[in-house]
Amino acid sequence: TYPLCAAFWDRVLYGKKPERAMLIAMPVILVGLALALDVFGAASGLGASAQWAQIGVGVAFAVAAALLFGLAMILTQHEITGLDGRVRTFTTLSTAGLVAIVSAALHGGLQLPSGPSIALGWAGLGMLTFLYGTAFTIMFTVLPKLGVAGNSAIMNVEPVFALALAWLILGQAIAPIQVVGALIVVAAVMVLGLRRGKTP
Repeated sequence: TYPLCAAFWDRVLYGKKPERAMLIAMPVILVGLALALDVFGAASGLGASAQWAQIGVGVAFAVAAALLFGLAMILTQHEITGLDGRVRTFTTLSTAGLVAIVSAALHGGLQLPSGPSIALGWAGLGMLTFLYGTAFTIMFTVLPKLGVAGNSAIMNVEPVFALALAWLILGQAIAPIQVVGALIVVAAVMVLGLRRGKTP
């Protein structure tokens, strides 16, 4: 829902109407994501009721995060475009890191890698920091210049890639309906990206 949230804040705060292509594509993308991420429990066999009993609270937090992230990106685009993207990223990641450290401290502290696979744990932690830091630096530098509200749908391929990596690396089973959902998401994002030669 993050791109819809960004479009919502752009409309409410700055009076900018979302592009028609976004309004058409986003419900299609959301249906694709619902299938790919098995939100109705069809692939897991749990059924909608049992699935939502497990994921309902997480979904509520995710929607709240999407609203706040959409607001942050719209404010970034309109209010601080002159500020270097690296400074914006440093501020954002520092704030998120501080919140994470305080939250972890309130729940028993951080659990650093240990045990027989300590080297693998540290390597994973290092790669996570490097890859997410790089991705967010690029996003906060490039996306505001392209226009957040009209080009944020590209973010919806992240859960699809996470699903694919979980299948490739962790051996997670993926149902055919999830593959269909992933293809819907990728196709809709590509159509948005190719409209009038714009980059998503």
